[in-house]
Amino acid sequence: MCFTKRDPRVLASFRVLMHNLVDEFFDTMENEPEGAQMEAVLAETKEKFIKDAFKVMDNHIQENSPETLKESSPLLQEARQEVRCRIQRRSVSTSLEVQNPEESIWARALRQFLGILQSFLSGCRDALTWLWEKAAACLQAICSAVEALWEVLTDFSSFVGQLLCRSLIQV
Repeated sequence: MCFTKRDPRVLASFRVLMHNLVDEFFDTMENEPEGAQMEAVLAETKEKFIKDAFKVMDNHIQENSPETLKESSPLLQEARQEVRCRIQRRSVSTSLEVQNPEESIWARALRQFLGILQSFLSGCRDALTWLWEKAAACLQAICSAVEALWEVLTDFSSFVGQLLCRSLIQV
């Protein structure tokens, strides 16, 4: 469960960026439909897509983070960097695929473009899993610390209560 709101403006801007990337891709592909050029166009599109996604993620964090979270920026920066690494790690090149000579350049472009999106989705899933695990571990550590504190305070309260009772009995 996410505790910050999803800003529809931020999400809409990301949708626009993605649609613009597809438009740019097709505009470029209409002018240069060669195999090697398509690979370069796909790689450039992939880089722009990831760059735009991270920009949107950073903007969303900045706009939706409470001031107290912004104060713990080293931890937030570390988590952001790890998320970036996990997403990019999944976004490996698909150029090692065996190419079907009968496949049209558009079919291959579509297949590879969908591969880029699938790779990005897998990276996001991996990053979310990692974040949930870290959040759970962090909350478990905090709960454990609070329970230990509770135990000490309970023992101390009992001790003080016993002292007061003995003092009252002696008086």
